[in-house]
Amino acid sequence: MRKFRFRLQPVLQFREQKEEQALLAHSRAQREYLDRVEELNRTNSLLEESFTVCNEGPMRLENQFHLQLWRERLINDRDCRREDVARAGEKLERCRMEALEARHQRMILQKLKEKQLQAHILEANRADQKEVDEQGLRLFWCRRN
Repeated sequence: MRKFRFRLQPVLQFREQKEEQALLAHSRAQREYLDRVEELNRTNSLLEESFTVCNEGPMRLENQFHLQLWRERLINDRDCRREDVARAGEKLERCRMEALEARHQRMILQKLKEKQLQAHILEANRADQKEVDEQGLRLFWCRRN
């Protein structure tokens, strides 16, 4: 019997590569998202620290002015970082969907390959059984004559 050959093997390999690339893009997007969240948390903690400093006691007027400017800067940074986190989250979701779609496309071809392999094995088994049956019949007729 001939060896099994999946004619769409190059397409399956291409889809496997595409899935790997999508998974890498997803992991990079996830890392970027986590970095952005960490930056936002760091900015929030600095902002909270700036509010606890004023509770420690009276401050000079110029220190209060600098503290107010610092808070405004941190609030602006916090808003920018929130936008960055939102964009990174959208990118992460998009990459996740692309990775899922690439996996789905690969799985379709993988299932087709498995079905064709099972059909090939079944055909080979039938051919072997037919050959055994024919040999048995020949042997039977040879002994009978």
